[in-house]
Amino acid sequence: MVVFPFSSPDGGAAGRAFADSLRLRAKRLGLAVVDQLSFSEAMAGAAAPTLETPAADAARILKDRFSARYGLWGAVRPEGAGLVMDVRGMDIKTSAEKPVIGRTFSAAEKQLVNPVQDDILLELTGRKKKPVPEASPEADAGVLTVGPELVKNGGFETGAATPEGWQRIDGQTTFWTDDGNPGKCLKINTDVYHDEWVEWQKKYKAGAAADQAPAPTPTTGPKYDTVAGIYGVAYDSEPVPVAPGKAYKVSIGYRGRSTDFFFPKLFIRGWAKVGGEDRVVYDAYLALRCQAQGKGWESNVRIVEIPADVQSKIEYVKLKIYAYWPPGTFCFDNVSMKECAPGAAIPRPAR
Repeated sequence: MVVFPFSSPDGGAAGRAFADSLRLRAKRLGLAVVDQLSFSEAMAGAAAPTLETPAADAARILKDRFSARYGLWGAVRPEGAGLVMDVRGMDIKTSAEKPVIGRTFSAAEKQLVNPVQDDILLELTGRKKKPVPEASPEADAGVLTVGPELVKNGGFETGAATPEGWQRIDGQTTFWTDDGNPGKCLKINTDVYHDEWVEWQKKYKAGAAADQAPAPTPTTGPKYDTVAGIYGVAYDSEPVPVAPGKAYKVSIGYRGRSTDFFFPKLFIRGWAKVGGEDRVVYDAYLALRCQAQGKGWESNVRIVEIPADVQSKIEYVKLKIYAYWPPGTFCFDNVSMKECAPGAAIPRPAR
């Protein structure tokens, strides 16, 4: 694989960091990635592909200069707290005339860039991540807990116009419905045109109520221009206090469709004071692969251990429910986080 330079409006700094991260993550997938010195020697001052470069020309560079199968290039730009990534990806064994990937990705937060990069690499190569050794959900589910439920309104049963203990629903991509397991639940719709969603978000963030949201235009085509294809939809809990060094059992119920590469996630984000500001210093997630493909409710569970060996003490976590591709509706219910019992046998990954 060759990861070509990505341009960026800051003189290329963000693009270089993005490309470096792609190379590292490609190596973790077991791909042979051309290093920087070999890249410079092979290019010998020739121009690298850009967003305007015809696919056939990029294929010739991959074949003639590198004898490589895969190539990635494009442009990135910061947007708010996240990053917009315009990516081209080619597999010349599949086609030397048309990119496998030729669209825009976005990460609403910096912490979501790496998962997006993994998705790009998996989509381009058809590979799967090396399985990370971890305790099974069955083993994690058997860990005893003590004390109260830490997630406020994890069943989404209480509230007025929006679920208590969670961020406001927006009425276009997030909904509070009676489709729960049982009772009420959170419903997320990612099959909304991105541009329509952006326009509504401006009004929503200015205080507009969910019942004022315009009905989205029915989508057509490959749907890469939907919220599913660009940002995805994230929905946050209120802060959940935790103690460094302790373990917690986190679980959630869900219903929807997913693919081998794309599936909803429940992020567990640890926050600490850094330089007087609250910042994310710990990040884990629970994979929500949809084996039933929307035909019934499923659940998953994992144990998270809040690290104590960090410079800034983790004071709380936020649970972030995240859904993106494929475009459609996803339901979530029965979110739980409880402290593991002292002395409980925490399943450890088998190495």
